Amino acid sequence: MVWESSVTLVAAALALSNLVNGLPNSHPSKSHYPGWAGIKHIFAFGDSYTTTGFNVSLAQPSPANPLGNPTYPGYTSSNGPNWIDYLTTTYNKSFIETINLAYGGATVDSTLVAPYKPTVLSVKEQVQTEYLPIYASQSSIFPWTSDDTLFTIFIGINDIGNSYSSQNATLTPTIFSELSGLVDQLYSTGARNFLFLNVPPVDQSPLTQAAGPASQALEASAISDWNSRVVSLSKSLTHRHSDVTSFVFDTNKVFSRVIEHPCAYPQTCAYQNTTQYCEAYQNGTPTPTSFNATCGVSVDKYLWLNSLHPTFRMHEAIASQIVKLIK
Repeated sequence: MVWESSVTLVAAALALSNLVNGLPNSHPSKSHYPGWAGIKHIFAFGDSYTTTGFNVSLAQPSPANPLGNPTYPGYTSSNGPNWIDYLTTTYNKSFIETINLAYGGATVDSTLVAPYKPTVLSVKEQVQTEYLPIYASQSSIFPWTSDDTLFTIFIGINDIGNSYSSQNATLTPTIFSELSGLVDQLYSTGARNFLFLNVPPVDQSPLTQAAGPASQALEASAISDWNSRVVSLSKSLTHRHSDVTSFVFDTNKVFSRVIEHPCAYPQTCAYQNTTQYCEAYQNGTPTPTSFNATCGVSVDKYLWLNSLHPTFRMHEAIASQIVKLIK
């Protein structure tokens, strides 16, 4: 009896360790998933937390620049490399080429939640106006396969930020119905391996802090609801398609840990301020570690570059934890 109890405890501990930075349906079927070391190509969809400013009409990924264009690390919101940069070039276990279609300010569908300006490409547009006509055919432009390609979707910050105050009970289910349809479109082209990142606790960002406790509580509730729906979307995807591997990465947990304890990860231990930003740094600096005396410490010692976007150290921590999940 004692032995059986010990086995149960060990099994429970192993199960818990597998969920350190993932959510319950992260265990893959492995029908087409080669393991992280077998991934050779990535398609990324999302917003400013992911974008590197890739232009589909310019240079495609190559050994000289695995993300194609612009010059590495691209035009990011992190004052340095972001998580997809790190995933492609630092925490990779093989040579990876990445098509990053993410666009700053994006929502899932601009007709459901309007972005900050009309020229922003939503995830719907990233899929339908860029991915489908250019890359879906697995042509010589970017010869990916179902067995060596990971599709990542990190979206929701702007959907929530631009709508949570309205408390529209029907909006989020409608957004997820649209998002599920877009994922199905990716599947129809051969996508079989998916990584979804949930929404970080931007209710604790300087932007929402400035709006006051009531706004923080509203946004936190909206984030919690959104993140539970991300898990449900992933579960539904693997339930409907037995040949799909789908991971859900708990970005929210990683952020929360760093905000509370900067040394939760070695990549973020340099942070000295996890709640504020310095105005002198908010539009970016000449180097990722620039120092302005009015800010007290160099820019890389701040978690927040500006009112909403984290600096590169947080992005590196995210990438370092993702590879533990998708190994």
